[in-house]
Amino acid sequence: MYYPYFRGKQYDLLALRALIEAKRLSKKVQPIIEPVKNSPTFMKFLDVVHQADHPLFVIQNPQAGAFLTETGLATLQQIPHRKAMILEQPLETLDNPSELLIVHQAAPALVSDWQQANQKTLVPNEFRVLQKIQGERILMEDVFTRLPRTQFYQELPDEVFSRTHQTFAQRGFVGFSDFSIDSKIYYEHGYPATVLSLHLVYFEADILRIHHFLSLEDLPSQKEKFLVMMEEVCTWAERLCGEQLTLGLSLLIDNAQREKFPGMGVMRKAAVMHHMELMSRYLEEGKE
Repeated sequence: MYYPYFRGKQYDLLALRALIEAKRLSKKVQPIIEPVKNSPTFMKFLDVVHQADHPLFVIQNPQAGAFLTETGLATLQQIPHRKAMILEQPLETLDNPSELLIVHQAAPALVSDWQQANQKTLVPNEFRVLQKIQGERILMEDVFTRLPRTQFYQELPDEVFSRTHQTFAQRGFVGFSDFSIDSKIYYEHGYPATVLSLHLVYFEADILRIHHFLSLEDLPSQKEKFLVMMEEVCTWAERLCGEQLTLGLSLLIDNAQREKFPGMGVMRKAAVMHHMELMSRYLEEGKE
C-alpha cells in the first residue's frame, strides 16, 4: 500500500482530485494530507474524495498554515475522513490517538510506550525509531532530490527515484510513503526561475526513476521555453508511461499542441498526476 504525503497545496489537491474524478487513482494509493490552507479547493477536494469513497487520511494537527488556530483545528475535527496525527508527545499521554500516527521527530517516539499501540505508524528510516516502534509500520522516505537552483539538475538529469515499492514488504513494513516530487521541507511559495523544469518519473525494470526535463535559459518567453522543453518530453512519452499516456502527460502534451504555456502550477499538477497514476498502475498490476 502506498501512502503519498502532501502538504495540501492547491495544485497537488487539484492533481489528486482530477485522478479520482477520472477513476485513475487506485485505492491502493491512500494519500495523507497535511492541510495548510482552509480554501474552497481543499473543501471541494474533500467532497470529491467523499463522493468517490476513496481512502484518505487528513492530519488533524498540521505543523504550518491556516489551521493553526483553535477554530481551524476544530474544523479539521469535523471532517468526515480518517484522521492522522503527528506525534508531538508521548503516545500514552494522548486522549484520542488517530487511526494513523506520524513520526517526524524521534524524541516523542523514543519516550513512548508502544506495547499497546494498535494504529498504523508512519516512521522514518531511522534505526533507533524502527527498533522502538511496535505494530504495523509504514516506511516514510524523502526521495526527491531538491536542488537550490533549477539549473543544477543539468549535472544529473536522470536518476533513481525509489526502489522501496519493491522491498517494503520484505523489510517488514505494511506500506511505504514519500513526498512525491517534493521534499520533506515545507515551503510556502515558489520563486521565479529562468529555467523551467518538469520532474517526471518512469519505471525501468520495475525500478522507479526520475528524469529532470529542463528548458533552455536564453529563450525570450516562458511559452517558448515550455514548447521547446516539451519537444524532448514528447520523445520520451512511451518511455515515461508506455503506450497509454497518463492523464498528467496528456495534459502537458495538449497544452504544447495548442502552443499554450499552462503556467507553473499546472505543470506541477501534471507531474504529480503522472506520478500517482504510474504508481496506481504498478500497484494494480500486483507487482508490489
